[in-house]
Amino acid sequence: MLKWLSILLISCTALSACSFTPYSPKIAEIGNAGSTTGPHIIKRMTVTDTNSGRTNFAYGAVSSYPGASADIGRIGIPKKVEGYWSKGWDEYEEYYYISSLIDSKLAENKIDTLRDYYKNHGDYMAAMVLAVDGPRVRLIYTLNCFAKFNDCAPRKNADPNGWVVRSPDDTTEVVVLFDGTGEASDTPFPGSPYDK
Repeated sequence: MLKWLSILLISCTALSACSFTPYSPKIAEIGNAGSTTGPHIIKRMTVTDTNSGRTNFAYGAVSSYPGASADIGRIGIPKKVEGYWSKGWDEYEEYYYISSLIDSKLAENKIDTLRDYYKNHGDYMAAMVLAVDGPRVRLIYTLNCFAKFNDCAPRKNADPNGWVVRSPDDTTEVVVLFDGTGEASDTPFPGSPYDK
């Protein structure tokens, strides 16, 4: 009996290693959440990728770009952003909500462009940055190539579409994967983390 249980366990382990789940390449393991317009609080903010992976950018109080940083495990090509945030810290000036799809194909093309942009800089510092500025939400992808420390020379004709731009703090190159506006309210949205 023990022999058959061992064979069954080994078979199950072998089969689980051969999963047919679609592979999601690592795009970023570092996440940042911040703002370019002062104090905000991000209470709930999730980005879902094309393989239904989900990353939480609810880092609480933020006031600068790129802002708070955390290990986000692994996120692939983003397809949706949803969350609640507010402006101000001690007193909330306004409340915001967004639930929006992201053009995943365009996002993938922009990410591929940046990943092949530099002559001599890899993707080991790849990060996804979520920036809130009042009702505006941007999802930004960067390889964190800083000319002071790295060789950030671009390849010839590396960005024919003009997708690669300077980061909001003008320190590195980024691509903007999503730029949208959420709903605004003077009172908390029903069912939101602010609704007590």
